[in-house]
Amino acid sequence: MQTLIQKMQLSTLSKKILATSLLVSSFVYADNIGDITEHKGSGGITREGESFTTELGLGVQQLDAIETAKGRIKLTFLDDTVLRLVEHTEVVLTKYYFDPDNTKNNSLGMKFVSGTARFATGGLGLVPKENIIITTPTATIAVRGTDFTTTVDELGRSLVILLPETECTIDGDCSPSGAITVTNEGGTVSLTEAYQATMVSSFDKMPTQPVTLDNINLNMIDNMFIVAPPQKITEVVEEESKSSDGGNSLLDFNELDQDLLKEEWEEEDLEYTELDMDLLDVDFLQDVLVAIEEVNILKRSTQAAQSQGSGTIDIQGTTVGFDKDTQYNTIIDQGMGQIWFYREVNGIISVKIPIDSNTTLRSENEGKENLITVGDGQSIVIVIRQGG
Repeated sequence: MQTLIQKMQLSTLSKKILATSLLVSSFVYADNIGDITEHKGSGGITREGESFTTELGLGVQQLDAIETAKGRIKLTFLDDTVLRLVEHTEVVLTKYYFDPDNTKNNSLGMKFVSGTARFATGGLGLVPKENIIITTPTATIAVRGTDFTTTVDELGRSLVILLPETECTIDGDCSPSGAITVTNEGGTVSLTEAYQATMVSSFDKMPTQPVTLDNINLNMIDNMFIVAPPQKITEVVEEESKSSDGGNSLLDFNELDQDLLKEEWEEEDLEYTELDMDLLDVDFLQDVLVAIEEVNILKRSTQAAQSQGSGTIDIQGTTVGFDKDTQYNTIIDQGMGQIWFYREVNGIISVKIPIDSNTTLRSENEGKENLITVGDGQSIVIVIRQGG
């Protein structure tokens, strides 16, 4: 009888231990692995099928999908690893295991889905670098450095840049923050110098050979979003593409390069309307493009004169249509008798003026200044300041 009672007690105790273990396991899994330590604008988190908005101090968990809209977020993890997301960026926290008392088994995994994110490992090295794996749609990044940035465009192409340990000196002395390897089915390249970069176009095509980007600094990299690749990267992609194709191939259909309608339409100006506006064409990183692509924007003191039937409209400082320098969409609406200036970069500017007015429009947005005049610009003066 006593043995039966002892067995029943042991069974009850085992059930309690099992229940306690399940609760502890569930609690550990649901623990926050980091927090939002900087927050600007708007963003969202998808967790186990539920979505909610981000805010300063909000904890993040394993398997969270974090997406910024018109905002920026800084995440700080338990091991002091830092992840910065700029506007329109999505990252999934695929894996995170952290035990401060047994650091050799700690691990971290992320998937950069789109946009631009800057990753910096914790200074104490509590997560071994060999246990940190970052993936993009086209590559896997093995971290042996401490600081790098990745930009993923809408096609999944990935631009990876290794950053310096500290900002470069005036004489150009830069120390890299370590090294990273970029790998896919096509092969592997290593980035070992500060501001070295590689582009990965597809998962089965080898990353481009590393090139070192000039005339950039950490602030520019922080502001990187989905942009056209740096000029040096573009040149390498083109060269390697030609080499792999052996020059022109049978797939090069030159006839498609001919503008068969050019002669028919070259004397007729097609009107740019609201339907032609492509807000996705807006370059949120114009300053970065100036440095990376070596675009001489100073030459663009633009004078756009478009003949619209009864007379000539004199617009200076931007072009009719979409101007990649000023980021303005300019629409001349003869039917409404107005000119519409529209810009959406860290805020919206929408100004409509009479078509025959003499107007000056000056806008400032986070250090970028645009000055547009219509006619002599003396009758109406509009000043718009955004940001800060």
